[in-house]
Amino acid sequence: MTETFRLTDYDCIGFDLDNTICEYRIGPMVQMIYDVLIDYLIKNYNYSDKHLRQPIDFDFFQRGLFLDAEKGNILKINGNGKILRATHGTKFMSDEEIVSVYGPNRTWAVTDVFVQNFLETWNGPMSEKIRPLLDFFDIPVSLVFGRCVDGVDNLSRPETYSVWPDVLKGLIYMYSRENFSANTGDYFPYLKSTPSLYYNKCPDYVINWLKELKQTKKVFLISGSHVDYANFTATQSLGENWKELFDVAVFYSRKPGFFTSDRPFYSTDSQMLNECDVVDNIQFNNIYSQGNWNQLYDLFKKETGKSNPKCLYIGDNILQDVVAPAKFSSIDTIAVVEEMKLDSNDNDNNPDNNMLRTNKWSSYFVDGEKRDTSIWTSFIANHGKLCIPSVKQLAKKPINFEFTPFTKNKISINGNGFFPFIPNSLYKILK
Repeated sequence: MTETFRLTDYDCIGFDLDNTICEYRIGPMVQMIYDVLIDYLIKNYNYSDKHLRQPIDFDFFQRGLFLDAEKGNILKINGNGKILRATHGTKFMSDEEIVSVYGPNRTWAVTDVFVQNFLETWNGPMSEKIRPLLDFFDIPVSLVFGRCVDGVDNLSRPETYSVWPDVLKGLIYMYSRENFSANTGDYFPYLKSTPSLYYNKCPDYVINWLKELKQTKKVFLISGSHVDYANFTATQSLGENWKELFDVAVFYSRKPGFFTSDRPFYSTDSQMLNECDVVDNIQFNNIYSQGNWNQLYDLFKKETGKSNPKCLYIGDNILQDVVAPAKFSSIDTIAVVEEMKLDSNDNDNNPDNNMLRTNKWSSYFVDGEKRDTSIWTSFIANHGKLCIPSVKQLAKKPINFEFTPFTKNKISINGNGFFPFIPNSLYKILK
C-alpha cells in the first residue's frame, strides 16, 4: 500500500517566514544585495572596481554552492561530497584541474565533514574554511567572492586567499539585526524605501488557507529574522493583521541552533521592535525572540492535551528548515524549493523564476552532464516528507488532500534537471 501524506495527520503545523510564507522578488533583491556588497568591499578593502562592477551574470548564481575560502574556489557537490563542478574565482575548472586540486576522488576533507554532520562546520575553525550559500540572501555571494578572487589573481596568485573574511564582514555590515531600526547597513534602508520592489503580496487564498488551518491545528511561525524586520516583512506580505494567522511566533530563532540547543525565550515589546526579558513560561498569542524547540514543544503538549503531538515544519532553507528539525528534533518537514517552478503559464509563479532555470552549474537538483544528484537532493530525500515549489501549491488543495511522498528509491535523474525526485502523482499535482 502506497504511503500517503496529509496535513490533517498533524496537530501542529509551522512555517518559516522569508521565502516560505513571505515571497521576495528574487531579481531585484539579488541585484540590490550584490550592489551593496561590492560597494562595501571596494570602499573598505580596495577590491577591483573593474572586476566587481561588471554587469551581474545571473547565470552564475545558484543556491547551494560552497566556498572553499582558502583556495578561492566555488564548488557544487553531490550527497557523498564528490565535487561535481568547480570554479576558481569565476573561471570554471576542467575535470583535470579539479582532480589536480582535490585528488582523483574529487573530494575535500571539509565537505566530507559537512556531509556527515554539517554542525561541525557551522562554527569554529572549520567555518573559516567553508561557507554553504543556502538561500536567496546568499546567492550573490558566489559571484562577489569569485570576482574578488579574479581581481586578486590579476595582481598575483597567492597560495592561500583571504577574500572570505572581508566578504563576511560585508555580510555582517548588511544583515546585522541592529541595522533595521538604526536604518544602517544599506540593505534595510533600500528594502524599507521601496518595499513593493522587493516583496510579493501573499495571495488571499493562501491567507484564507492559513485561517482554515488554524481552526483545527496549532499554527506557528519560526523565523531567523529579528522581530522588527520580521514584522515589516510579514506586514508587507500578509498584511497588518498577520499575527492573527498564527498561535505563536518566534523570531531571531538562530536556526539550526533552535532545534539543537536550549537557548531561553525572550519577550518582545508591544511595538515589535526589540527583545526584552527572559520568559520561562511561554504562552500562545505572543511573539517571542530566540528560544528552543523543546520548550515550544512542551507548549504544544499543553495546548493540544496530547503527550506526543505530531508536528510539521515547512521552510526553504534545507539545512535550517528541513535537515535540522528532522534530524535533531524528530519533526516532519517539507522543503520549499522555488527552483521547481517551470510552468510559465502559472500566474502564481514568482515573476523572477527565470533566474532559477538551469544555468552554468546545471540545475539545483542535479548535474545533467555528470548524471548525478546534488547534495541538496539527497538531504531533501533523506529528511523531508515533500518537496514543493511554493506554499501556494499546498494552499490550492483541500486540507485533507492525500499527497504521495517521495522516498529514496524514487530519486531519478531527469534529463533537464527539474522535478528529479518527485513521483508522477505529485508531479501532476504540482503542475
